[in-house]
Amino acid sequence: MIKNYLLIAFRNLLKQKLFSFINVFSLAIGLAASIVIYLFIQDETSFDQFHSLKENIYRLDEIQSFPGTNTQKVALSMPGMGPFMQQDFPQVKRYARFMGNDNMLLEVGERKIKVKMGANVDSTFLRMFDFGVVEGDRENALNDPLTMVVTEGLAMKLFERKDVMGEVVTWGDKSYKITGIMKDVPENSHLQFEVLVSMATIVKDNPGLNTAWGSNWMVTYLELHPGTNVEEMSAGFNDFLLKHGGENILDYYKLFLQPLTDVHLGSIDIEHDYHDYRKFNGEYIGTFELVGIFILLIAGVNFTNLVTARASYRFKEVGIRKSIGAKKGQLFSQFLIESTILAFLALFLALFLDLLLIPFLNTLIGRELSLLSYLGQPSFWGGLFFITLMLGLIGGIYPALFMASFKTVSIIKGANVKSGKSWLGNSLIVVQFGLALAMIVSTFVVLQQLSFMQNKDIGFDKDHIVQVSLNGDANKKFDLIKSDLLNQTDILGVTASGQRLGNNFHQWGFKYKSDSGVMDITPSNVNVDYDFLEVFGIKLKEGRGFSKEYAQDNGMSFIINESLAKDLNLSQPIGAKAGHGWFHNDSLGTIIGVTEDFNFNSLHYAVNTLSMVVHPEWGYQEMSVKINGQNIDVALKELDEVWTKHVGRFPLEYTFLDAHFEELYRSDKQMSAVVTIMGVLAILIACMGLFGLAAITTERRIKEIGIRKVLGASVINIMFGLSKSFVLLILIAFVIMTPLAWLFLGRWLDNFAYHIDINPVVFIVSMVIAVAIALATISYHTLKSAKANPVDALRYE
Repeated sequence: MIKNYLLIAFRNLLKQKLFSFINVFSLAIGLAASIVIYLFIQDETSFDQFHSLKENIYRLDEIQSFPGTNTQKVALSMPGMGPFMQQDFPQVKRYARFMGNDNMLLEVGERKIKVKMGANVDSTFLRMFDFGVVEGDRENALNDPLTMVVTEGLAMKLFERKDVMGEVVTWGDKSYKITGIMKDVPENSHLQFEVLVSMATIVKDNPGLNTAWGSNWMVTYLELHPGTNVEEMSAGFNDFLLKHGGENILDYYKLFLQPLTDVHLGSIDIEHDYHDYRKFNGEYIGTFELVGIFILLIAGVNFTNLVTARASYRFKEVGIRKSIGAKKGQLFSQFLIESTILAFLALFLALFLDLLLIPFLNTLIGRELSLLSYLGQPSFWGGLFFITLMLGLIGGIYPALFMASFKTVSIIKGANVKSGKSWLGNSLIVVQFGLALAMIVSTFVVLQQLSFMQNKDIGFDKDHIVQVSLNGDANKKFDLIKSDLLNQTDILGVTASGQRLGNNFHQWGFKYKSDSGVMDITPSNVNVDYDFLEVFGIKLKEGRGFSKEYAQDNGMSFIINESLAKDLNLSQPIGAKAGHGWFHNDSLGTIIGVTEDFNFNSLHYAVNTLSMVVHPEWGYQEMSVKINGQNIDVALKELDEVWTKHVGRFPLEYTFLDAHFEELYRSDKQMSAVVTIMGVLAILIACMGLFGLAAITTERRIKEIGIRKVLGASVINIMFGLSKSFVLLILIAFVIMTPLAWLFLGRWLDNFAYHIDINPVVFIVSMVIAVAIALATISYHTLKSAKANPVDALRYE
């Protein structure tokens, strides 16, 4: 019997090739898209899940509320906090601090390797985190000063082999012994590094480090004993701060614990988060889940609608089969089997499409998604099988019940057994187009917001600016490097700064003299070169810029931004006495200029207060080189030649500033890409379904069309009559969808300090597009039916 069902099912599929193709392909697109979204979500939520102690590890973060700056959460902590936490809280089993060291120049003989990601860590780090140690003692590898653990990848770079235990590597003026070899750090770790250097090395040179309090420049992780009540422990943080930081510390600091597994997705509002690889906005995970469900719903609704509509043409088949003894259960099974076969054909096609297209998607969104990596996961395939089976059964159950319920005599006599206007079919079309419209609107709004961020005047020029990391040697020779670069044809400007634009600058104490005395605040501060404003095109609102012609401009002159000038509330900020927090009140410097506000941080955050100062002796982190955008290759060659001349020992590495800003909005761009692709797929699936329904509807009304033509109806009238029901359903979908989409998109835009306002025109345009696409989709069938010879439809009447 089952063999007979299968034979009949395949015959029907081959007999109705167009219907079968539309149904299978549209469902395949929905399944393929949903699988990709699942892979994306799994990739993001897998971060740090491989650590066996993940449930007990927390990152210690701060909330800083300094006068003169915005309240902010930061991922930094003070060096002494970890040791004091273990001492004061019995819940803390151990701590591990992570102090990043970027651009480490490691040397082995004549070989020099620049390591972008390295760190000093406590000896407990490898006991707490399950990074794979291949050789060496995980427990003790980093106990002693001048020891390091390297990854296999770095070992190959340094020695061209992996068995490097006991070898010596030079970093700066010290030599380090390799006491451990690790596997390369997994992609789904928020901490990324190629080398770990013992914290004991720093403690040896700075004995007071473990009790240091005040500055925040480390990341501290705590391993708590199993079963610890985190809320109860956190209630003691204020007393902890008062004990070690003084009576006023609570005015400026609060502490909180962030679970390790929340760091990657839950840190979008945390600043100074320098060691959070591929940081992603966790709120987008819910958005992607919703998009995946929408796509699957659209495809499922489309599938059900087409199966139901097409089943109405099989009354005679059902009547004959019932007349020769077929039971309702057998007819019911037949429809379910046919529907399920269609669903599984769609699944196989979806898997093929994903295998074909995922590599292109990876290039677009910067991921390493792979369907093949799930081959050994029965839960994934079981879930996929179950969803496909449910789609097949749900798609077939209504037409099965509907067709099996009619009396045989009525069917064979040709009585009107059709259900008239199908409330289910119409409801499904409304749901389908409502979701598709929501996707179209979301695509428009997301693209508008991203365009707004890319084109907003952020107050400085970021195009054709090359950022070059500076080490100690380069800082000593900065003036020579700068002078030589400015003599090059395609170098238009050179400056330097202690921090890079696009990040929240560090905060430290700042004094200013007001009518009521010397006041203390804590704005953002940055150490810059003299012509920083000129190279970046930052506009002065009043006063002057830095200049070597004024001796006091070296450390005693300050340029502040408009926001800080407002906070100071001085009637005339130019000439006001000001200085860093450690200046004596009677030897303050002078505010010489006020700039217009510029977005030195991401547009996710409002402009913070800012003070700029020139301190060449402090050294600069980066050199900024403005190059001729018409001759980039030549300019980069000139830069390399000058760099090699002065700092040949330290390899030149650079990035473009605009690329850095692109990275700031990476998760937003990925959301945009996903929503756009899914929006296109949603309308494609909906239109494929509409194409099939239009074919069935016009075929069902062929005699009605013939009669109307005989009575004088024009082609336009007939096309309007066939199309108006579909347009009405789209309008109903629009009315239902609009307020829901408005609320959802409004919440998403609230993630940005600067964002567009939702324009109602977007909804109207989306509806017009949907109606136009729908009319274009069904016009083939309506036009064909309207132009057909009525004699062909009425010859048997």
